[in-house]
Amino acid sequence: MKHSDLRIITNIEGVFLLKLPSYIDERGLFCKIYNFEYLKDIGQPFLCKESFFTISKSNVLRGMHFQIPPYEQYKIASLVSGSIIDVVLDLRKKSKTYGKHLTFELSENNAFAILISPGIAHGFYSLEDNTIVNYIVSSVYSPEHDMGIHWNSFGFKWPVHNPVISDRDKNLTKFTEFISMF
Repeated sequence: MKHSDLRIITNIEGVFLLKLPSYIDERGLFCKIYNFEYLKDIGQPFLCKESFFTISKSNVLRGMHFQIPPYEQYKIASLVSGSIIDVVLDLRKKSKTYGKHLTFELSENNAFAILISPGIAHGFYSLEDNTIVNYIVSSVYSPEHDMGIHWNSFGFKWPVHNPVISDRDKNLTKFTEFISMF
């Protein structure tokens, strides 16, 4: 597979659905989530500075998170197990898609990931127990630069009315009150 075949362009500049190189045999699945060379070849190179994962129960909603400059991040979100509704929101004032959102359904049964550029908020809704989402990011976590947009304030109709959500996420800034640094 050519590296250019890995990237599926979306309606928001700087957000890509990645068809990850994967191989299935009698043992199961092998999937490569990060490779600097293929990111460079598709015009989105970044070095991994930190990697982490979340394990979520069904009905958990996490988001909409991002970091502000100078700790803004490129992020690759991929699924190890379970399934999610993945959501991104453009926070870049000069972008022609400012305030627009996209959704993707990711599951352990597909080898897709979302590449998210700085200035894009990210969140997801877990569709089943033991859903593991893996993250590769271009900057380390900085509590002073970590921010978010309230999950129910930007026009996306989540498939739930009463999700399990952290106190922090319940109290995030509404999109209409957010002053973008991007």
